[in-house]
Amino acid sequence: MLAYIEGKVVDSGDDYVVVAVGGLGFRVFVPPSQAGEIGVGVQVKLHIHMAVREDSIALFGLQTEEELAVFRQLISVTGVGPRLALAILSTWRPDQLREILAREDVPSLTSVPGVGRKTAQRLLLELKDKIQVPAAAGDPAPGFLAEAEAALLALGFRSAEARPVLRALSREYTSTETLVRAALARLAGGEK
Repeated sequence: MLAYIEGKVVDSGDDYVVVAVGGLGFRVFVPPSQAGEIGVGVQVKLHIHMAVREDSIALFGLQTEEELAVFRQLISVTGVGPRLALAILSTWRPDQLREILAREDVPSLTSVPGVGRKTAQRLLLELKDKIQVPAAAGDPAPGFLAEAEAALLALGFRSAEARPVLRALSREYTSTETLVRAALARLAGGEK
């Protein structure tokens, strides 16, 4: 079983990167928000979950061990597969997800593409006691990002372009208004 893959990114797509290691290229599925952040030519280390099925072997990579642990907890929930777990981690960082679960915030969970009300309730039921809520939350509340994303969607941006920018800026700004302004400036300038 693989623990991690470290090498140079030689190709990437919407939800994967190809990492060259020792003459081999490993296609590793990553959260879509991270696929855009990891550029070709960059040296990476991805913590790996290997899913073996009758007809395929797939690698799922996350940048930190904490993300990998949360990913594994997510896929332990009935009806949540690896791709959906990546979508959840693309939308919410592990600390934000803990807060959402602690508050039983179904609307924040259903803001993830592919997570309906029943899946959100199942996540709450099965994970609330497994994923510990941090003692001190220094990051903005998940509702803060959801409000900012809703504002950008109302202005015509797509979730796929807005989420990575909001996620990258969320630690720098303390209010929805300042976060939206900064995200607009970055999106209008074409920065990522």
